[in-house]
Amino acid sequence: MSVSLENLEPGHTDTQTYGHTDIQMKVLIVEDEQKVQNFLKKGLTEKGFAADGASDLDEIFHRLESSHYDAIILDRLLSGVDALAHLARIREKAPGTRIIVLSALSDVDDKIDGLTTGADDYLGKPFHLSELVARLEAITRRDIVEGQQGEDLIRVGDLTIHLDSQSAERGATQIELTAKEYKLLVYLAKRTNRVFSKDDLVKNVWNLKHVPESNVVEVVINRLRNKIDKGSAGPLIHSRRGVGYWVGDKVP
Repeated sequence: MSVSLENLEPGHTDTQTYGHTDIQMKVLIVEDEQKVQNFLKKGLTEKGFAADGASDLDEIFHRLESSHYDAIILDRLLSGVDALAHLARIREKAPGTRIIVLSALSDVDDKIDGLTTGADDYLGKPFHLSELVARLEAITRRDIVEGQQGEDLIRVGDLTIHLDSQSAERGATQIELTAKEYKLLVYLAKRTNRVFSKDDLVKNVWNLKHVPESNVVEVVINRLRNKIDKGSAGPLIHSRRGVGYWVGDKVP
């Protein structure tokens, strides 16, 4: 049973944002029916998401090797293979990425299987695009809520970021940030303990399609370390050589 294409209702562009930033939510759509995949990509793109597609398990892992996604929309049956059996491996490759399973198998027991196996949400086919968008926004808000009090405040350990005044302090120490330092810090702090590659940060913070031949990310990360971690009880700005960067109090 496939998605009812009549229920997909692309609308006007309305960029999805986090707090006061202009960062698009990036979604990987895994669907082996190309027509359905194309409709979902078109619909979500028109709703303001950045959307890539994959048709099978091999393509999922290829995508995850080179890109970070805020969410994965995963068709449960991919060419006869139950994707639930591979959720643990997907989680390993994309720690912290939210996963919505789509399936014509939509009885209560099927949904329970999906949720207990590791999906963040489970949506039966057919469905409306507006419902999928609402569920995407709901599950990704969970990342923002951690350590946050109200729409204008983010806390990570003893680090506090004020979104309204674009300022920060660690403990009782005020931190002066440049515009780019602030934008990078907010992007990482809203996704605590999730690792982002240099390519991810260049695309989402610098808004560039291609990674420049420069150490611009390393330079800004080092400036943040000097301002936030120097003289503090423990580091909140982390990096792993050849992998990426994150803000948090633990190793993912």
